[in-house]
Amino acid sequence: MTQKPLLFAFDFDHTIANENTDHVAYEMLPGGVPEEVKKLYHSGEGWTVFMRKIFQLLHAADISKETLLDTVNAIPAVPGYEKLLKNLHANNCEVIIISDSNSVFIENWLTHNKLKHTVTKIFTNPAWFDDTGLLNVNEYQNQDFCDLSERNLCKGYVLETYVKERKAAGVEFSKIAYAGDGKNDFCPMLRLSKDDLAFPRKDYSIMKYLNDSKKHSMNAQTFPWIDGNGIWEEVKTQMNF
Repeated sequence: MTQKPLLFAFDFDHTIANENTDHVAYEMLPGGVPEEVKKLYHSGEGWTVFMRKIFQLLHAADISKETLLDTVNAIPAVPGYEKLLKNLHANNCEVIIISDSNSVFIENWLTHNKLKHTVTKIFTNPAWFDDTGLLNVNEYQNQDFCDLSERNLCKGYVLETYVKERKAAGVEFSKIAYAGDGKNDFCPMLRLSKDDLAFPRKDYSIMKYLNDSKKHSMNAQTFPWIDGNGIWEEVKTQMNF
């Protein structure tokens, strides 16, 4: 069995990239999002169905593949995150991303920022451009077992499954860490053990769920963060790097 010091799982939007990639995309629509499309999301169909329609509208408005990707790639990293990811990679840590964005946005952003090599695996909604330049997106999963998560992605399930798969492949981790900013990052943080590290982004919605939850209690050590530098300093302390 190979022992690695740390598995660090990250959300992407507002955690690695300092904006929401989907929001940046739909803000490109001339005239904004039509009311009937807004109703599609609020009808309970889910975020991915909503974004599928957004990408169709962008395509119809002649927003090119290049323009869309250039706009997403221009999103800055959260301060300190480029250094954080490179330092984790240099210290034999395994980094994965679990995100409700999509594979095209995340992979292109990481490549553009020369960070792709620091990430072992990405779990997100699969996406691809067709021959006409339309960005297609499918749901990562269709789950009904976790009320804390979106229907198309339970991040806690993904994290637990990955740890089991790595163990079956002969790799174990001394600690597991998770960093995120939103409601759907609550589930994976709840699944961490007392030896693990939870990094909720300070002043973002995840803090409300951590502070207000009466039904669920956190086992992991919790370290609210402002930037990647603060996370790295805490990781160094906890891991004796």
